Amino acid sequence: MNKFTKFLCDDAGAITIDWVALTAGILLLGIMVVYAIFNNGVSVLVSSVNSTLESTGSGVNIGTLENQNP
Repeated sequence: MNKFTKFLCDDAGAITIDWVALTAGILLLGIMVVYAIFNNGVSVLVSSVNSTLESTGSGVNIGTLENQNP
């Protein structure tokens, strides 16, 4: 019974749980930011660059970022 009581009172591994939760939160936030950037910002940027290149008459076309699943 003494070992069980000692086990219940030991909190040495509690900090690990805190770091796991903190790391998971940071990763989730990072994934959401990257998704938001690529979902909205990049397609607008590609369209702008593409139209600029077409207007210069250089004959360069970088295409679009549309979903091209076969």
